Amino acid sequence: MKKILSCLLAVLLLVSVCAMAFADEEVPSVEPDKGVPTVTDGTDADGNDVTDAIVITDYADKDTLPEEAQEKLDAAFDALQDLEALAEGNEELKALLDEGDADCEALFDISVTGDVAFPVKLSLELLNPDNFAALLHFVDGEASVVDAELEDAILTFTLEEIGSYAVLSFVEE
Repeated sequence: MKKILSCLLAVLLLVSVCAMAFADEEVPSVEPDKGVPTVTDGTDADGNDVTDAIVITDYADKDTLPEEAQEKLDAAFDALQDLEALAEGNEELKALLDEGDADCEALFDISVTGDVAFPVKLSLELLNPDNFAALLHFVDGEASVVDAELEDAILTFTLEEIGSYAVLSFVEE
């Protein structure tokens, strides 16, 4: 009887530990060494170098952001849970997802410090550029594909406004 009870308790303990492990809120990731991109260059509309004025905050560090930015990141996180639903009514994103299975590589907030004249030509170094699919910008839970160029792991695009962004990568099969 003691052996049976011990086995049942061991199974119960295992199930409870597994349940806690799956309860963590994490952004889906393609690569195990997922991380947010880093700013390599930034030039504002007045031609000023604003590289040091661009702040990238990972979703995991959202607690450091103002409440409104946290809410926007949470809305983006929720939208990323179902990419097919996110693509409904967005032909550009739908066409991209038709090219292959994609997943979120990084979810982050872009903000600025000091005076920055928009738009900003921004260059980010991606941690895992090989499977890059798209850069998304989220506004009110809706995603738009940002026109961006990738060359030698550097993603260059025009930053029109601060907010929530995500890097999508194609899933390797």
